[in-house]
Amino acid sequence: MSRLLPSVDLGIIRLSEGLHDRYPVEDYLDLFDQAAYQIQGELTANTSGSPSQPKIIIGEASASTMWDNNAWVYFYDNTTEGEPLFLIQDFIHAVQPEARFIVMLRDPVERLYSDYLYFGIANKSAEDFHEKVSESLQLFEGCLMEYTMRSCVYNTTVNNAMPVRLQVGLYIVYLIDWLTVFSKEQILVLRLEDHASNRKYTMHKVFDFLNLGPLSKEIESQITRSPASNTRRPADKNLGPMLPITKEILQDFYKPFNEKLAKVLRNESFLWENNSNL
Repeated sequence: MSRLLPSVDLGIIRLSEGLHDRYPVEDYLDLFDQAAYQIQGELTANTSGSPSQPKIIIGEASASTMWDNNAWVYFYDNTTEGEPLFLIQDFIHAVQPEARFIVMLRDPVERLYSDYLYFGIANKSAEDFHEKVSESLQLFEGCLMEYTMRSCVYNTTVNNAMPVRLQVGLYIVYLIDWLTVFSKEQILVLRLEDHASNRKYTMHKVFDFLNLGPLSKEIESQITRSPASNTRRPADKNLGPMLPITKEILQDFYKPFNEKLAKVLRNESFLWENNSNL
C-alpha cells in the first residue's frame, strides 16, 4: 500500500503548548552530527579509491515513535472523517525507506499500570488507578459507538481526555499501520519480559536483525553487567500491584488485540498469558 505525502512543513511540535511553537526538522537532524562526522571521517580515510559503505549503524530510541500521532489532526483540520491520512511512518519512509525498527512491547495491562505510576503526580493508589481505568474505558467505548476502532485509537481529543493511556497498549492497530509502509523484514518485535529475563537472548536477535554479525563474549558480558533502567521508584513500589478486579477488566479489554497481535507475529507469547510482573 503506497501513499503520497502531502506538502507540509515538517517540524517537531510541542503539543503541550497548543502547537504554538514549531521546531524545524533540521534541529532534530543536528542531533546526528557526531555520527555524520564519523562517517565522513571513514570515507576520507578510505584511500583504496573504491567506494565502500561505512560500517556504522545510526539509531535513536524514541519510545513513542510507534504510536504517537496526536498532531495529525492539526495538519488535516478534521477533514478525514476521523482517520488520519498520513502517520509518522509515512514521513520516515519518505526520507529513510530502508530504515529498520526494533519494537519492544510489554504486557499492555502491566504497561498501563507502570505508565500510571511513572506519570502520576500525586495521590496515586491502586484504587485511584481503578477509577481512572474505568473512566478511560467509558470514554473509549463511547467513541467506538460513533467511530471505527482506528479512528478512536488516533482520536486526539479522546486520547487527551482519558486519565490513563489505554490506546498505547493497542499494539496491533499501530503495527498493522506500520506494515502498510515497511516490510516485516524491517521490523523486529520483542517482548520486554523476554529481555528482562534473558538479555543475551534478545540482544543476539538484535545483532542478527541489524546484520552486525555474532554477538561477541565481551559485548555479552557488558550487556549482562549493565543495570536495569527505568525501574519503579521506591515510593511507587510501596503501592503494590493493581487491584485484581482492575487487572481482570484490563485483561478482557486487551485480549482480542493481543490475539490479533500474536496471529500477525505468529508467536503466542504475545498473548501475555501467565506473565509475572516485572
